[in-house]
Amino acid sequence: MKILAGTIGLSALLTCVAVCAEPVVEQKSWEQSYAVTQTTPKLVVRNIWGNVNVRRGTAGVIVVSAVERRSAQTAEYFEKSKQQLQLEVVATPEAVSLVVNHPERTDRTDVCQGCSLEYQFDIRVPADAVVDVRTVTDGRVEVSGIRGPVNAGNVNGAVAVSDIDECSSIESVNGTLEVTFARAPVSNCSLKTINGEITLGLPAGTGLEAIIDLGHGQVESEFDVDAMTLPVKVEKSQQQDHWLYRVQKSAGVRVGAGGPTFTFASLNGDVRILKNK
Repeated sequence: MKILAGTIGLSALLTCVAVCAEPVVEQKSWEQSYAVTQTTPKLVVRNIWGNVNVRRGTAGVIVVSAVERRSAQTAEYFEKSKQQLQLEVVATPEAVSLVVNHPERTDRTDVCQGCSLEYQFDIRVPADAVVDVRTVTDGRVEVSGIRGPVNAGNVNGAVAVSDIDECSSIESVNGTLEVTFARAPVSNCSLKTINGEITLGLPAGTGLEAIIDLGHGQVESEFDVDAMTLPVKVEKSQQQDHWLYRVQKSAGVRVGAGGPTFTFASLNGDVRILKNK
């Protein structure tokens, strides 16, 4: 019994040496400028770990500043992460794309367990740029001062978009959405999250039509609103030898005199439509 206990203790010690070792971490900062000649250049960011902050810069150039942090549980995994986790940069006179690539995990024996490649992006773009940015976890997405259309998303974190003229889609899975317009919007926009509040700030006198789909939440508005009648949406799908019908009814309100259509959706969270201060 004593020998067995000693064997178990040695096994546990060896396991702890492998698992409890200090992670290998490498961090560096860098900045790169990319010339763009397109009047409305496009920025695309697909981050996994970390923040994405986009703000107005100067015409003709997109400037990317980043804090890059690579980590892994062991030196072996750290080297493996260099092959499996990489930042792919594609720059043309029309667009700049920054994509953190992650391998498809089809071969479970080749997964880089506990590895991460975190980027804290701070990016300056021309005012009229088209912005399409996303991150997944451990970070926020923030966009400010952009005149071109904005598409911003997150999975586990908030999205804050301020002082903009246009948005196409702002969304999160687990996080709040805060969107503020510098002028009355003229195009449609979708604001969707599953767990979080949605706050929309608009200039006084703004008009829009809101389609609202809430699971557990309420709507607060500082603008005068009128109810709108919306058609019932029916989705049809086949299950073996019978059909299933899903009936979805959203609420509709007209803000002010009406205008572009804004779609709001949250399973757990309120919607607030406020006047800019």
